[in-house]
Amino acid sequence: MQIIIDIKKEQDLQVLLPLLERLKIAYKSLPGTKEANEKKTTAAKPTKLSDKYAGKLSKEVGQELQKHIAQSRNEWERNI
Repeated sequence: MQIIIDIKKEQDLQVLLPLLERLKIAYKSLPGTKEANEKKTTAAKPTKLSDKYAGKLSKEVGQELQKHIAQSRNEWERNI
């Protein structure tokens, strides 16, 4: 069985490697290899939030969100 894990942050890899060794799980492709360097250069481009969260909400979800926002605003505006 093979599992592919794409790790984006170096610190996450530093946490994962000791666990893999402790559980005696074999792993390939470490940072510094040719494949890892190629992935780093392509992943280095920052994604815009508009691209990350692009999409359309359904009418029902939009209405629920508007209700929640209105309720939150009312809670902040009321006197305590």
